Amino acid sequence: MAIREIQFPSANGRDTVKAWSYSPLGQPRAIIQLIHGYGEHSRRYLHMINAFLQAGFAVFADDHIGHGKTGVDSGTLGDPHSGGYETYLKDEKSLHDIAVKTYPDLPYCIFGHSWGSMLARGYAALYGEDIKAVMLCGVCSQMKGCDLSMNDPEFRKAYLADPSQPVGDWFGKVFFGMTDRVENPNSAADWIASDPRIVADHAADPFNCFDTTLELLYDLVALYAFIDNKEWAEKVPSRIPFYLIAGDQDPCGNYGEGLYHVANLLAESGNKVRVKAYSGYRHEIHNEIALREEVEAGLIRFMDDVLKA
Repeated sequence: MAIREIQFPSANGRDTVKAWSYSPLGQPRAIIQLIHGYGEHSRRYLHMINAFLQAGFAVFADDHIGHGKTGVDSGTLGDPHSGGYETYLKDEKSLHDIAVKTYPDLPYCIFGHSWGSMLARGYAALYGEDIKAVMLCGVCSQMKGCDLSMNDPEFRKAYLADPSQPVGDWFGKVFFGMTDRVENPNSAADWIASDPRIVADHAADPFNCFDTTLELLYDLVALYAFIDNKEWAEKVPSRIPFYLIAGDQDPCGNYGEGLYHVANLLAESGNKVRVKAYSGYRHEIHNEIALREEVEAGLIRFMDDVLKA
């Protein structure tokens, strides 16, 4: 296995995006571009990346603007200076271009978790011409805080007044009621995972950040508005197969209902869709110690089937 650090200029005109390519032993079978979630970074996926490498896939992953090493190295952690969610998608397109130049003859696939799954959905609609398959984990849909904030004129007013202001109370409004179904929660972040060690690790990671500018949160809600509807699904090329997975206790996907809502949007537009809901689990199914190998095996089976077709 070889790891190569990559950097490229962000479409925001300010930052340098930090990224990595992971190469398996021997000739790779396909490229998987891995897109991480909100407030975290791509190296939280090393266990999954290793599973992909063992299965013969090359993996490319970046830390988004305002996130991870991109944010830490530039002193802009939590501040994306994006000007809109399209900037993140343009940055993913830049990483795509690096990946396909490195391996010009390999199928190109995407994996995204949480906000990363939202970015993957947006990317597929805007840049889907060469995508072989898409895997969405921790699917976000019918998320009540996003639905409420998306239609709140005060949210947009605050954003337009000063995108760089601290996120303040708006974070709690967008991530509203996330532990409503958690019995005796230890923290407001218990919706992330059932295993308290994962929640604690998430909170202690110096490359994670939820103390952000309002802009980053607004970008999330604006992207949600773009992708959670029939019009989005109709923009996605119908030849792309999708694999959607989530815990059925995940509030980001309305406890399973949102997972099937997105699957139905895609199926009604002609895409082949495979769905798996993991009973009793919350948001980070790929990090649950008791479950992660099963999750990874399911992703690899899906990729095997796509490449055989």
